Amino acid sequence: MKKIKISLIDREKKLFLVYGILNFLITNFILQISLLILPTIVSTALSQFINLVIGFYIYGKKVFKFKRLNNNVFKKYLFLAIMLCLLNFGFIELFFYYGINKNLTAMVIIPLLVLISYLSQKNYVFK
Repeated sequence: MKKIKISLIDREKKLFLVYGILNFLITNFILQISLLILPTIVSTALSQFINLVIGFYIYGKKVFKFKRLNNNVFKKYLFLAIMLCLLNFGFIELFFYYGINKNLTAMVIIPLLVLISYLSQKNYVFK
C-alpha cells in the first residue's frame, strides 16, 4: 500500500513537471509570435492569460485529478499565480540590488518557484 502511494506521488510530480514544460513552451511560442505583431504589454498579457488558463486546466485535471474546477478553485489558482509573479519580481529586484545579474537570478529562482507552485497547488488550490 505504501509503495503504491509513493509511486502515485512520484507520478504526480513527473506530470507536474512535464505539463509545466508543455505550458511554458506553448506560452512562450505565443509570446514570441505575438511580439512580432502586437505591443509588448499586450503580448505579455496575452501569454500570461493563456498560461493561466492552460495551467489551471492541466494541473487541475491532469496532474491533481481534481473533479470540479469551479470559480472558487480558479480564484485560489489566480491568487497563487499573482503571488508567484510577485515573488519572482521581488527576488529578482532584491538580488539585483545586491549586484547579482537579473537573468542569473531569474534562472536560479525557478526551481524554488516551481516547488512553491507544486506544494501550493497540491495542498491549497486543488485540495
